[in-house]
Amino acid sequence: MKKHRKLLLVLCILTVSFCLVFLFLNYQNRKSQMILNLTAEQKISDFNALCDILDENYPFWHEVDQTGINKEQIYDAYRNDIMNTTTDIEFFKCIDSFLHEFQGYGHLSVLDGYMYGLYVDTISESADLLSRQDEQMIKPLRDVLENPVSRNTYNLLDQSHEGFRSIIGLKDEYKSPRANNNTQTPEIETAIYDEQTAYVKIDSFELKNYQKDQATLEAFLAQIRDTPNLIIDLRKNSGGSDLYWQDLIVKPNAKEYLSAERYFLFNQSELIDNYVSALKIEPKAINTLPEPLLTQYQNSFSCYTIDTESFEKAANPYSGKIWILVDESVYSASENFVMFCKNTGFATVVGTSTGGDGGIADPILAALPNSGLIIRFSAFYGLNEDGSGNESVGTTPDIVTAQNEDALSRCRELINKAN
Repeated sequence: MKKHRKLLLVLCILTVSFCLVFLFLNYQNRKSQMILNLTAEQKISDFNALCDILDENYPFWHEVDQTGINKEQIYDAYRNDIMNTTTDIEFFKCIDSFLHEFQGYGHLSVLDGYMYGLYVDTISESADLLSRQDEQMIKPLRDVLENPVSRNTYNLLDQSHEGFRSIIGLKDEYKSPRANNNTQTPEIETAIYDEQTAYVKIDSFELKNYQKDQATLEAFLAQIRDTPNLIIDLRKNSGGSDLYWQDLIVKPNAKEYLSAERYFLFNQSELIDNYVSALKIEPKAINTLPEPLLTQYQNSFSCYTIDTESFEKAANPYSGKIWILVDESVYSASENFVMFCKNTGFATVVGTSTGGDGGIADPILAALPNSGLIIRFSAFYGLNEDGSGNESVGTTPDIVTAQNEDALSRCRELINKAN
């Protein structure tokens, strides 16, 4: 009988100990998730501010509507979800899920710790590449990144991994520098297939690759000076910076003066005007837009601008024919390059329709007042030459490949036939 009592006592002690440990760990976990101690009122205030920012400034609601997404229903559903979040980290993740409902049109997203650190590092590392004018153009971005509320929040978030994770109580072995976070700088791949064809694959236009890739491209172009065809493979290249393709590809290889115009539509607001001013854009009233564009867009936008990309003839350009391979992954800065190639004839584009959102500038940033969370999206709605929205349909190549047809094989076949 005494043995049973002792066993029961031991079981009770173990149960109580387990419960105490569980409660303590749960308390510690909850404490680490409450990095700002936001109240329910502050969370709802931030969410309402976010909805107002999108309603006033986000230019891609037409694309959202086309997918059958009901914006107001999503607003209502997530307003309720926001009220039920119990920690700051849970609130951050809820904001992230909310924005994902709109399928990322125009780069729409919230910066997590990793992306925030990437922005800060990229601006810092590219300082030597930026002119005084470039610095002025990105000043609104820096102002948002460096505002005290946002800086405090993101300093409390793990910047070594994607997603929202607090650094409070996070052991050092679970932290790692961004540069070593299972990511490698993409290498340029080059090849010379035969006397007729050279090949280079560029996976990214990120500025961190600029100097290394500049040396690689200059050496390769010198090597293939007498090769009559150069294939530049941009498949899977989702963008980076326009400075990359402007400086490293077009400027050194323009056989003649090149110029292309594009229309960009936008709505005026205090937020947008700040970026418009930094970019030295002169807004034009939408009612001066030429037909048929006016009829198509006058009810959706208040202003537009015409952006001109132009390049002087290079001193010693590559003299052969340039081909560009593309697919649906081509987006943002790489999309801008492809559009320029097609509009000017700088290169012949081969592949499938691209992903779109070739813009006049980087996506804008906006900080929420209480949490400091930073939202990003493209503020300018770029048009294709036929008047369609570039984000909607991307760019149609000069030579469209059939389904399951390899663009590289098709390009080499065209070269062989021409010879």
